This record gives sequence, C-alpha cells and structure tokens, in this order.
Amino acid sequence: MYIPQPDDSQLSWANGRDNVFVPRPLLPDWHELLAAFCGHIGDQPDDHQVTRWARGLAELHLERREQPRDAGGIDELRAQTVTFIDDWVAKRARRGVVRGESLGAVVDVMAAAHVHAVYLLKTAEKVSDHEVHAAWYRLAKMADGWTDQAVRVLGSQERRNSSAYPRLQRPA
Repeated sequence: MYIPQPDDSQLSWANGRDNVFVPRPLLPDWHELLAAFCGHIGDQPDDHQVTRWARGLAELHLERREQPRDAGGIDELRAQTVTFIDDWVAKRARRGVVRGESLGAVVDVMAAAHVHAVYLLKTAEKVSDHEVHAAWYRLAKMADGWTDQAVRVLGSQERRNSSAYPRLQRPA
C-alpha cells in the first residue's frame, strides 16, 4: 500500500524492495540534479521538489535553444522557478545560515550548462573535440560547486548524521 508523503516530508522510500523509509535530505545531491536535467527523474509527484524544478529548468533551457524568439517568456519562467527554489530552501534551511549565491540560480546555470554540453555532444564531429570536453568539465565543476553550496546551507551536520535517523518500516 502506498502512503503519499507531502512535499515537505523528510522521509522517502529507500527503494522498492527495502520496505523501509529513510530520511530524505533537504537538498538533492548533484547526481540527482543531473538525472533531473536528463529527464530521468523529476516528473513524479513524490520526486524531490528541487529535482522537479531542476527538470523544468532544463526543459526551459532546451526550449529556449530551440525557439529563441520566445526567449523573453522563457526567461521569465526561469526567473520564477529560481525564486521558487530559493524560497523553498529558505523555509527549510537551518536558521542562522549565511547564504551566498542563490541556490536557484546555481540550479539554473547548471541546467543551462547541461543542455549546452548535450547539444555539443550531439552536434560535434568528434566526441573528443576540445569544446565538448570543456563543456562537460564546466558542468562537473558546477556539480562540485552545488555540493559546496548545499553543505553551506545544510551545515555539514545534516550530511554526516543522515544515517543516524531511525529507519521506519513501510506499512504492510
């Protein structure tokens, strides 16, 4: 039996076979963001809210690339999504955390970099082309930056202690 969890729930399924809940981190890691940019996650109601927005940002960047005449409206939707991410994180982050760069802006820039890197990969004459490598390298650096930003917002305590939460049994 499936029991839906609200978006702000900190619990999620470990996986379909484990029959247990595990704590859901406040922020997705970079792997989850990249999976959302690729369209692998972020389309289900029980997916992490930030991955849902990340997927939407990647789709907007792709649409902007394919329909440059609609850039104004697309950019407005991107700006709204960035604000949604920032507001969502601000409501859930530890109090007293000094935030630097907007996490929504980081996700937006990463989504743009991912769309660009995929475009180069698909259109380059050779996959070994320097421009293709440079685009994927930039995206990897941004993924590292996401991890650093997430640690600043969450504090290293939550990341280290996430395994200390009790595991809850899935109802039969």
